[in-house]
Amino acid sequence: MSNRKTVRKVVVNITEEEKRNFILEYSILEKEVYIEGASAATYGIEVLKKEKTDIGTLRVEYRKIFDIFCTEQEATIAINLMADNTVTPVSCHDIIEQLIGTDEIECEEYEVIAV
Repeated sequence: MSNRKTVRKVVVNITEEEKRNFILEYSILEKEVYIEGASAATYGIEVLKKEKTDIGTLRVEYRKIFDIFCTEQEATIAINLMADNTVTPVSCHDIIEQLIGTDEIECEEYEVIAV
């Protein structure tokens, strides 16, 4: 089980042919892991996107990536960088891979539409 702490929220307004708004939330995921009898905290990130559809339902997408940072400060720096550049759940995985220099990260991704 992990603890979730929201660090930043960004409202994105798109005014192309149709006007749309969505909210991005960037959170730190803290998880305690046990290795050979010792415990340590690891940190990951979650990017959550909330958007109302044309018919009034709520569409939610998110991506969680666990165990990628050793300190909360490293996770906060990454989250602020992603928030400054409005990174969405779709591109979050690729951005983190480029940021830390590896392509072996596993993540959890979901899309939900609520009535």
